[in-house]
Amino acid sequence: MPLLLRLIPLPLLLGTSSALAFDTSNLGQWGSLPLDDLTPVIAKSPRLQQEIKQVLSDGNKKQEDVTCLGMRFPSQWKHLGGLRVSPYACDFGAMWLHIRATVRITGRSGQSFEVITDKAMNNATNVSETNLTWKWTTECSPQSVPGWCS
Repeated sequence: MPLLLRLIPLPLLLGTSSALAFDTSNLGQWGSLPLDDLTPVIAKSPRLQQEIKQVLSDGNKKQEDVTCLGMRFPSQWKHLGGLRVSPYACDFGAMWLHIRATVRITGRSGQSFEVITDKAMNNATNVSETNLTWKWTTECSPQSVPGWCS
């Protein structure tokens, strides 16, 4: 019986590990940012870097010519207010790039926050974005970027 009790926490821990992602759609605000600000996110995928480089070249554009949108932490977030996170949408002119990532929010002690609470807003200090996925489209998608497409 003691062995069984020692094994129970491991499956419980493994069962909750995928639930550590933070649903940024609940932030409810979009904020603009230059493509340059996404360099740390884009750097996580050499393939995405190459695709962006190609689209910029094809459109005879520079990185600083591209405006993006990301979900924005409202000012109530003591340490993260104003920070932009996935999903992102970038207007390259002839093409739109939509980037999604798994977002994880943690505090100084490493505590993970999965939902918006007063404790999360006061104690969250770090954001990580992993598992990038993206797609290119030829038109703006109002569902992906509310209020941006006309």
